[in-house]
Amino acid sequence: MTGSGSSSPLPEESILVVRMSSVGDIVLTEPVIAALKSAYPDARIGFVVKRKYVDLVASNPAIDTIHLLDDSSCSALRRLCREVRAGDYSAVVDLHRNARSVVLTVCSRASLATAYRKRELRDSLRVRIGRRPFRARTKLVERYLDALAPLGLRPACGKPRFHLSPTDAEWAAGYLGDLGLARGAYAAMAPGALWPTKRWPPRRFAAVAGALAAECDLDILLLGSMSERQLCEDIARYAGSRVLVTAGETKLGQMAALIESARIFIGNDSGPMHIAAALGTPTVAIFGPTDPGQFDFEDNEIVYADLECSACSFYGTDVCKFGHWQCMQSLGSELVLAAARRLLKIAGGGS
Repeated sequence: MTGSGSSSPLPEESILVVRMSSVGDIVLTEPVIAALKSAYPDARIGFVVKRKYVDLVASNPAIDTIHLLDDSSCSALRRLCREVRAGDYSAVVDLHRNARSVVLTVCSRASLATAYRKRELRDSLRVRIGRRPFRARTKLVERYLDALAPLGLRPACGKPRFHLSPTDAEWAAGYLGDLGLARGAYAAMAPGALWPTKRWPPRRFAAVAGALAAECDLDILLLGSMSERQLCEDIARYAGSRVLVTAGETKLGQMAALIESARIFIGNDSGPMHIAAALGTPTVAIFGPTDPGQFDFEDNEIVYADLECSACSFYGTDVCKFGHWQCMQSLGSELVLAAARRLLKIAGGGS
């Protein structure tokens, strides 16, 4: 196998990429897959992911084989190791960098293995011990792509793309039809996030929903998992009419299809936010304790307080470590609404 611009061609046409979770992190691996396929068009590319996230990569035409981790048990990992070893991969690109991914890499018996650099040690010490704010030195996609250097590849940083399943797109068209909604006639909102400190207050989501419904004649779809359904129902109750709750009713691919058909997406730093940006849906991203500098949001809108203590966390936390949560509390609904208005004007919607 040879690749254009490759100084170290792979010995065999088989590459395994490992990123098991979570939603946003998996979505952001797409430029790596695209770069590998571009450099090695005849390569057989495998991808390791947790079963519950398979929709995120299932329709990527560059991926030939998907290996699923069923759960967190040792037996599931052993089964996956046997499957990966039988795949006879010559190279492994570890974009997860945890204990399981290391075990998989070793078990693959690949002749070449590379892993992405999570972050500088000094950054980890600064945030975790020194309680100082984190400022990303490079974007996450760039760090993913840097992992390809041992393969002789140094691709330019590209924007992730989400490959939507035709089945999910068809499902979304029928689902929206049942709701009496047309493509582009609604705003999608995802008010949840894994960590509580990353969730913008629900009444502010409700205020934005109500304003968009009144000003732009838009219905509002509230998206999320079943665990976020109560949150969405509370927002719908605060906002009043024209707000529909779909949280817990969709699989990941189906939710992506609903986001793709939306006129605009508004959400916290979360998996659905990354899906929206990768789909090209105009996106308003609300950041609090995490650093938006890790991501490329060109042509979209970021709402971020950028306080002296921001960003205080790599992933988010249960409670504000400083006790005030001003990174989110200082973001009024008018700031998010203004960002949405700008995007709607750019997208031809007006305000």
